[in-house]
Amino acid sequence: MFMIKKIAARTGLALLCSLGSWSASAQMERTVYQIFAVDSIETVVIDMVNFIYPEVHLWAGTSILTEVHVQVWDASPERVDTLISKGRYAFEAERQGNTLRIYSKTRRREPIYMFREGQKKACLEQTVIKVFVPDFYEINPAEWRPDQVDKPKTLRRKTP
Repeated sequence: MFMIKKIAARTGLALLCSLGSWSASAQMERTVYQIFAVDSIETVVIDMVNFIYPEVHLWAGTSILTEVHVQVWDASPERVDTLISKGRYAFEAERQGNTLRIYSKTRRREPIYMFREGQKKACLEQTVIKVFVPDFYEINPAEWRPDQVDKPKTLRRKTP
């Protein structure tokens, strides 16, 4: 019995020591939402760059809603929050006549780094974007294919 306790204590101690040197790759997740009023806009051009999994959904709303789901591995929550507050996943809009252009605020995203144990470590980042479009617009499914990722998408108001 004494021998079993001694082995269990040594195993527990070894496990505890190995946990100290083990670095977990934590994953931070956030979701960022933005709404764009379309009022009487006839044409909407959505120009998203750096979003590898864009999805489009029709909905009964009267605005365009963007939902960006962000996952970053090996970054602190504060680092991810700072990236969001600086507009890394944000969109801007500009209206020209009857056309609204919605575009990525950050056109080129630099890699994310964290400094741990005196070393610079690259963080893995993945973004998934969903664009909810009012059902009174026509969507061209060919523009939303994976091979069309960084190309602008055009929405046109349906004619009655």
